[in-house]
This record gives sequence, structure tokens and C-alpha cells, in this order.
Amino acid sequence: MAPEGQAIISTASAPKGPRLTYWDGGSSSSLISALSPPATQCIEADLADECQIAEPRHRIMGHLSLLVTTKSAYRHHISRAFVEAIESRTTLSNDLHDRIYTATQEAVMNAVLHGNLRIEAGLRDNLERFVEFHESIERKLALPEVAGGMVRVDALWNSKMLYVVIRDSGDGYDKAAVPSLSETIGDSPVGRGRGLSILETICDRVVLLHGGRAIKLGFRI
Repeated sequence: MAPEGQAIISTASAPKGPRLTYWDGGSSSSLISALSPPATQCIEADLADECQIAEPRHRIMGHLSLLVTTKSAYRHHISRAFVEAIESRTTLSNDLHDRIYTATQEAVMNAVLHGNLRIEAGLRDNLERFVEFHESIERKLALPEVAGGMVRVDALWNSKMLYVVIRDSGDGYDKAAVPSLSETIGDSPVGRGRGLSILETICDRVVLLHGGRAIKLGFRI
């Protein structure tokens, strides 16, 4: 294990193949280091023995993958570090950077809270149940089998489009059962439904995959 604040870089990577790094899970700054070029795949060290990230099936101009635990996705600014890592590899306008970050952060929090932690959707947007919301999160993160669940973020891009795909380990959900944005505005907003509607206003394309366990966000470059 590398000292806290340092990335652990795999020496087994082929010179022209995927470059795998391991994040120590200690801080957002060490994650930024682990995601720095020439890394193409980054796995939190606690998950190293459980999984590997496969290379994409199709050749693309850009690819970056991150696999972290539920606890780390909640505790650290992984979305900010991930978008900064994308920007270090391809040019993004200020507006595009902000939209990608905002959408990725919303999708990651949905994956953590409603996918892996299975927090009641209404709690997130209900001020009267704010304390109950945070106590529920902390109780679940205290369970190793829950805190160690996986969240995966992938970025794929070419000269025209950039996609960010967020996957969780939850049960998924049916988009047909999600209310529209107009139905979520008022006295009783619905957490995940409202989040999905907001994503559709920020992104150029939003697609649910794998029964709602993954979401693909598309942005025109």
C-alpha cells in the first residue's frame, strides 16, 4: 500500500495497453493523482482483489474508468476529480465542464443513495426529515457489506460526443414509473424521479441501461 496521498500505479500494464492505477481511498487529492495521465483505469485498492475493469469493446479516441466503494463515493469528491481527469485529456468549454460535473455528481449521488444504500427517495428532498436522512446513511455505511458496494464511472469520448456512464450495485428501477419534472415540482418532490428529470435538462442525451442500474449521459462536444 502506498503512503496516503499517493497513487499506486500498476507496473503490469503493457506499454500500449490499458494503464491501471489503484487509489488508496484516502483523499480526493490522491484520487486526482491516481487518475492522472497516462492512467485509463483506476480501481480503489479495497476492490483490487474483487474485480478488474475490462477494456471497451470498440476502439474509441478517449476512455477513462473509475471503480470505487460506496463509502468513498459518498465521502469524497469523486465526480469533481473524474471530470478534472477528463479535462486533462480533452478540451472542454467552461459550460460543458460545468454541465458534465453537475450531471455526473447528480447521477453518482443517485447511484450511492438510491441504488447501493437503498435510501427512501423522498428523504433526500424533505427538509423535515433531514436528520433522519443523514442518520439512515450513516447506519448503512457502518455495515461493511454495504459500504464496500461498488460504484463505477466510465467516460467515453470522440471528436463529436462525450458520454459518462454511472453504474451502481442496486436493484435498478423502471423509467416508466418515474414522474416527469412538472410532477416533481411542488410540496412533495420525488428524489430519484426529480434527479432524472434534471439530468434530462442538463445533458444532450440520457439513457437508462441494465434495468436502471446504469445511466448513460451524453454531451455534444
